[in-house]
Amino acid sequence: MRELDKKDLSWAVRLLPDEIVALMKRHGPELILGGGYLRATIANEKVNDLDLFTSSATQAKLYADFLAAQVGRKLYETPNAYSLRLPRGHFVQFIHRWTFPRPEALLESFDFTIACAAIWVKSGKWTSLADDNFYSDLGSKRLVYRSPARNEDAGGSLLRVLKYYQRGYRIPLDSLGAVLARIHKGTTDGEYVNEKDIAAEYTRLLVTVDPQVYPIHEAHLPAEDPDAVA
Repeated sequence: MRELDKKDLSWAVRLLPDEIVALMKRHGPELILGGGYLRATIANEKVNDLDLFTSSATQAKLYADFLAAQVGRKLYETPNAYSLRLPRGHFVQFIHRWTFPRPEALLESFDFTIACAAIWVKSGKWTSLADDNFYSDLGSKRLVYRSPARNEDAGGSLLRVLKYYQRGYRIPLDSLGAVLARIHKGTTDGEYVNEKDIAAEYTRLLVTVDPQVYPIHEAHLPAEDPDAVA
């Protein structure tokens, strides 16, 4: 892991709603902002929402209730989060389905390198961490799958692949193979699956597809071994 560039961290904090800045300063590392907001802010893309993570579902509810009362907005509950829209239009989600005892644990759960970034306040100072390849993959608009060990809905990462494709991102074939392997694992009803081997097999099958159907482009080459599709 690496820290975000200081200028990027400063810019991300400056763009946060005042209510969120105050809340995060008050609760320190108990409240972590991660994922899409940082990717979008640094890449100069449209920000869709702010995802805030805590160490327990109880904390998520407490923070969400406090913010909703502060801004006079209705709070909505979904299977994943407590959500509300701030007066200036920012959509905020306090995630309660997935909780993390520390920021490092949150970072380990992100599926793609371009989403693997988080900021929080520690000892009164803004702090950050990101995947080592966060900047290089974001700059190349490249989706590299991290095969995280986490509880997720099978197919969740594949749906995000489609979302990112609509925004101009491309995925290396070995990462797409790994995403498909995660879906395969999710359909085995708990049976033992060697996910790494399945990912390699899916990647091999993808590489052999008719080039007229799936043109070989450098953005789709395997992330770890660019000579594998030569």
